[in-house]
Order: sequence, then structure tokens, then C-alpha cells
Amino acid sequence: MKIKKLLAVVLAVMTLALGGVFAACGNNKGEVTVYAPDGAPALALARLMSQEMTFGKEAVDYNIVDATTIQTYVSGESPQADIAVLPVNAAAKVLGDGSVYQMLGVVTHGNLYALGKADSVVLTENNIVSTLVAGTKIGSLQLNNFVGWALRLVLDKYDIDYAVQTDPADYDETKVNLYEVTAAQIIPTADYDYMIAAEPAVSTKVSKTNGQLKVAGDLQALYGVDGYPQAVLVAKNTLIQNDAAFVKDFIAAVDDGADWLLDESTSAKTICEAVMSGKPDGSSPTFTEDNLTKSVIENCSVFFESAADAKSQVKDFLAKLSAVSGMSFSVSDNFFYKG
Repeated sequence: MKIKKLLAVVLAVMTLALGGVFAACGNNKGEVTVYAPDGAPALALARLMSQEMTFGKEAVDYNIVDATTIQTYVSGESPQADIAVLPVNAAAKVLGDGSVYQMLGVVTHGNLYALGKADSVVLTENNIVSTLVAGTKIGSLQLNNFVGWALRLVLDKYDIDYAVQTDPADYDETKVNLYEVTAAQIIPTADYDYMIAAEPAVSTKVSKTNGQLKVAGDLQALYGVDGYPQAVLVAKNTLIQNDAAFVKDFIAAVDDGADWLLDESTSAKTICEAVMSGKPDGSSPTFTEDNLTKSVIENCSVFFESAADAKSQVKDFLAKLSAVSGMSFSVSDNFFYKG
């Protein structure tokens, strides 16, 4: 009798342990945790949050976090995120070998624009070389991070010689001069010919300055027709392996979400409330009902491109980022989801 009871206890413990393992790997029940940074990447998940999509799971826990912390949710021995959206350079740096996460696809393709004064020439691929002549001054947010690197890639594409200045007082009359600026320094009286910022700040600046500042260039269009891979969707390999149907349904919903964002029946209030539902800390979101227009959404370039379709573009873009940043961003073939 004692042996039978002991066996029963052992079997019960094993069942609980195995249940925990399967839940952690993503079975047909349980909870899946999703993390994305606030801003344009959060828009890629807005429809899923608005409609509380769970895809057959007991729950899908959506979390919209500060952009500076997103990397922490996919790092460490037991990363919190089953699914995450993060910048492609961060994904390459932390997850590039594909051993823990794979890239399901690209969800945003750039939201960077040049601001200029009312009389500034609008930069296009036909006039950028003749407009950005030696001595031109460009102020950029995050000059030594993604924004500044994207700017440098555009300048390199058109063989425009530039100098990165570390001191605002420095100036090279033989080159285009690049300076780091803060959001507060992007004003009509700033001593720059152009200033680089991201949506929705770009549209907000134009609106609040009553036309003294205008959109004077689209970095995505200047880089290429479809922009560049900026934010990517990744999933844990364990989830992909143990719940292929869930992953495919999730991808399909993200793909459909781009049209939902631009549908006239989808209000700014609905989208903002969806994003806010993922911000349990109560912090203010990047997008509000006042600054989230259909034009701003279009300018955020939110649409899904599968890992298979984006693979060569991602590899090419990361190679270029490595060259301009002096850092190494690379990914293995195992990084790309093949489902």
C-alpha cells in the first residue's frame, strides 16, 4: 500500500513538472507573453490588443514598454518574452545566432523624416546631391544611434561627403556637417539647414510651429522604395516548435493589422486605447488622440514582411549599419523563421 501511495505521489509530481515545462514552451493552452517598445512598433500590435486576440490560448499578455528597456525582455538565461518586437540592430546583437529566438518578419520600415524651414528645398533622390552641398548643417536626434546611422546610410548612397561633429562649434566648409540635437533643439530658429526626427514628433513639430517648420525629406524614400527594416517581430524557438499553429495565426493577425490601422472606421481613440492597455505602469504613450492621424500612421511605415521575403534585405541593411556605426551587426541563417 505504501509503495502504491509513493508511486502516486511521484506520478503526480512528474505530471505537474511536465505541465510546467510544456506551458513554458507554449502549448495549446497557457499564457504567451508579448513585448514591444512604445512608438511605431506598438502600432504593429494595436489590432491584436484592441480585439484581445488570444489565438486559442488561455491568455496573451501584451506589454508595451519603454524603448530603452525592450532588449532586457529577450535577454538572460530565462527571457520573459515569448514574442517581441525590437529594433533590427538590437535583435541582431542579442539574438542573431537564432539559438533562442527567430525573426518572424519585419513590422516597421522606417519613420524618419527631415524637417526644414518654410523655404527649405524638399529633398528627393533627384535633388539631394545638388541640395546637400559642402557646408550644409544637419542636426539629428540620436546621431550615434539608429537615427544617425540611417541618415549616414542615405548620405553614403548618394556619395555625399560628411563630417560627424562632436562639438556644436565645429564646422567643415568642405563637407556636410552632422550634429547631435535634442527634441527641444528642433525649432524654427535652429542653426541647421535640416533636422532629422521621427514620427509622431515630426508632425507635431510642423503643427505646433504653424508652418515655420515643414517636412522636407523622407529618409525611407531616399534610402529605397520600401524603406529599410527597422523593427522586427521575433518568437522563442520553443514556441515555434511546440505551437506552430499559434505562431502562424499570430503572424496572420499582425499582417492584417496594417490595413486595420489605416481603415477609416478605426479611430485614433481605438488605437490609442489599445496601446495604453499594454502599458500597465500608466506612463504616457508616444501616440495620443491629438497626434495620431492617418497621415502619421502612414509615415510610420507599419506593414508586415515575412522573414523569408525580408532575409536578403535584412542582411544587407545590417552590413551597411555595421559599416557606418563601427559596430558588428550580423545574423545567421538560423535567425530567420522558415515556417
